Amino acid sequence: MTNDIFLYFCTLNFTEMNEVLTIDIGNTKAKYAVFHDKNIVESNVFNPLSNDLTLLLQRHPNINKGIISSVGGNLNECLKQLQSIKMIVLSNETKLPFTLTYKEKSKIGADRLALVAAAFAEKPHQNSLIVDIGTCITYDILTDDSRHLGGPISPGMKLRFKAMHEHTALLPLCTPTHDELKIICDDTTECLQSGVQLGVLHEIKEFIELYSLKFNDLTVFISGGDNIFLQNKLKNCIFANSNFMFNGLRFILEYNEIQ
Repeated sequence: MTNDIFLYFCTLNFTEMNEVLTIDIGNTKAKYAVFHDKNIVESNVFNPLSNDLTLLLQRHPNINKGIISSVGGNLNECLKQLQSIKMIVLSNETKLPFTLTYKEKSKIGADRLALVAAAFAEKPHQNSLIVDIGTCITYDILTDDSRHLGGPISPGMKLRFKAMHEHTALLPLCTPTHDELKIICDDTTECLQSGVQLGVLHEIKEFIELYSLKFNDLTVFISGGDNIFLQNKLKNCIFANSNFMFNGLRFILEYNEIQ
């Protein structure tokens, strides 16, 4: 074997070992992403009550560590399948690259910590607002001196649609639309969609304005599964891709390794 080939295989073996697992168990979905260095090589939704994670480790035998964020339960079921690797369960007790100022630290959602970490990784030492539009809409501030400040929580789009359907006798269950939103509507579905989506849009706009008055040079991240419905409707915002939280989880995992 020549020296060049030997060095190639040494490098290949080293990089293959550098795979980590990130897991996000939300209120509606459980998702995972496998990173090779800083690149995602596999990601998908999974069922925490199945053997999906066991099969995942079989497909990626070089995974030896990971991190999990859970706000939706089924944590222990997942950890049982991951006993062969070193796992960090993200919480307020995890070492973080920012300081928590939240009074009830034990009650802050792990998903919010991961999102703030993602913002820190992308824009460190800068005032940032992270708006996550999922089951609920959350607002978090990361200050330029690396402090996390908790913000309001309000119902997300699907939750608003569901509430109006379940707590009235006649209103149908609707879903968000990509169509033009009107303030003069022709039918009940349009009324509901405009009410919810324009309501969310103007709520977020108002919060951004309020935060911008308080924090100089504010960077605004819009994340979450429903952020796609607000794209091109909010100016001067960074619309994070679907890997934003996974990047935050990977960053926290790396941060804990170097402490």
